[in-house]
Amino acid sequence: MGNTFLSSALLLIFHFLTSTSCILTDQSALLMLKRNILRDPRNHLTTNWSASTPVCGWFGISCGSKHRRVMAIDLHGLGLIGTLPPHLGNMSFLSVLSIENNNFHGYLPKLEILSLFGNQISGPIPSSIFNISSLLNVNLRNNNLSGSIPSVSSDLLSLESVNFNYNNLVGRIPKDMFDHTLKLTELKLGDNLISGGIPSSLFKCKELRFLSLAANHLEGNLAVEIGNLTMLQVLYIGQNNFKGEIPKQIMNFTLLAEFDCSYNNFTGIIPYQIGNLKNLGWLNLGDNNLVGLIPPAIFNSSTLFAISLELNQLSGHLPPSINLDMSQNYFSGSIPDTLGNLRSLERLILQINRLTFSVSSFLSSLTSCKALKILVFGSNPGSIPSEIGNLSSLIAIQLAENELTGTIPSAIGRLKELQALSLIGNKLERRLEIGSNMFSSSIPSTLTGLNGLLILNLSSNLLTGPLPIDIGKWNVLTNMDLSNNQFSSDIPTGVKEYLKDLTHFALSDNRITDFKEKFPTEDRSETTPSNHLRGMQHCVVQFDFMFQAAKLDLLGIQRQELSTFCM
Repeated sequence: MGNTFLSSALLLIFHFLTSTSCILTDQSALLMLKRNILRDPRNHLTTNWSASTPVCGWFGISCGSKHRRVMAIDLHGLGLIGTLPPHLGNMSFLSVLSIENNNFHGYLPKLEILSLFGNQISGPIPSSIFNISSLLNVNLRNNNLSGSIPSVSSDLLSLESVNFNYNNLVGRIPKDMFDHTLKLTELKLGDNLISGGIPSSLFKCKELRFLSLAANHLEGNLAVEIGNLTMLQVLYIGQNNFKGEIPKQIMNFTLLAEFDCSYNNFTGIIPYQIGNLKNLGWLNLGDNNLVGLIPPAIFNSSTLFAISLELNQLSGHLPPSINLDMSQNYFSGSIPDTLGNLRSLERLILQINRLTFSVSSFLSSLTSCKALKILVFGSNPGSIPSEIGNLSSLIAIQLAENELTGTIPSAIGRLKELQALSLIGNKLERRLEIGSNMFSSSIPSTLTGLNGLLILNLSSNLLTGPLPIDIGKWNVLTNMDLSNNQFSSDIPTGVKEYLKDLTHFALSDNRITDFKEKFPTEDRSETTPSNHLRGMQHCVVQFDFMFQAAKLDLLGIQRQELSTFCM
């Protein structure tokens, strides 16, 4: 029994010494990394990584529960600048190194996960990167990498994900690259300068789920063998130079949720097989040369929430319920009132078609679309109904180039999220009244472009800043009420000379300070306005500034004198 106890004790001591020796190896490698850091703006490593404290408690360090060895280093987003030392290769249990959004350079040992995205790494991708047989995931997106994609010379059966998005890579995709990476589930090469066609070896990667080749210079026909990728869930090939027909083998993508082939040169019809993709949620076929009818089966999909077909030569009728961007086509017929049943509709873009509808009934039908944010249509007559004020989530309205008549309804003032409103090219009455709301910021310079404006009411809002210096462009304005805001600075020079038709000009409860200079009061008769005001055709000027008495004295104006021409 004594021998058994001694053996157990010796084994425990040996295990302790071995574990201590191994963790010291990890500690030594990490301290070497710390020495190679030239800049640590948040002092995480400077103050925390110390030989006097256990390694497994250091910032960004994770250890295994069994062996107490460093398993992961997570230093992402710390703004570090420095060099990666080769000593990291001594950390035999290290499987995750996350140092994205820093500025590191140097060489790396073999790892399983290599994540360096969001740095400023430049130059070509070293060919040795695909010599790391243990590599599972390599993420180099959003850097300044250039040159071509290195070839893969040996099998990387563990490699699952390659992400080179958002770099400056050029040249062709290596022809045999995918002969050695058959287990790929993600391939992201988007937003580069890659040319040529899709190598046929890619179609051997039957476990591929996410394929992004968008925004490159790829060309040629889309091979029918693409149908071999039956596990695809996301396919982005937009913004390239692909041509020919979209292969009907797309019907094999039964798991496909997102498909974008926009901004290419695809021709022919939309394959009717697309309508059979039961998991499809987003479809973008815009800006190609597609013709013919839209497959009706597309509109029977219960999962499809967004479809973009603009800039093609398609025809047909609008469905009763779908979220659509179908601008710049040849759709005809009326827009059904049942469009308002799309309670989750966020964007509706219908301009440049041959649609016929009543603007009033159309907008009234959308009042149930509480999530609608963007509304665009054109080439339709009518008036703007007050119901538009019920679309409380709208941030942009584009009703330009219609034949709209009548007035702009004051209900638009209820659209508190509204950021953009375009009404150019219509026949609306020349008045804008959006008083008593909560509009803030300054008067946009584009507003002075409404040079035919007769009535402008911006009163009782939270508007700030100076009055527009080119206020004189409103030279036919008869009524302007800017009262009860927070305008400051001077009255623009030339107000009384340019606004000769003005009969009501209200500026009370603001912070305007140069009344005396712009409107001298040497003629203070209670029955006769000053000579400087006669040019404004009996202008009723409202400048009750709510100043203290001392301030009024500095202006040389008494409140009683103001009342002779102020309401």
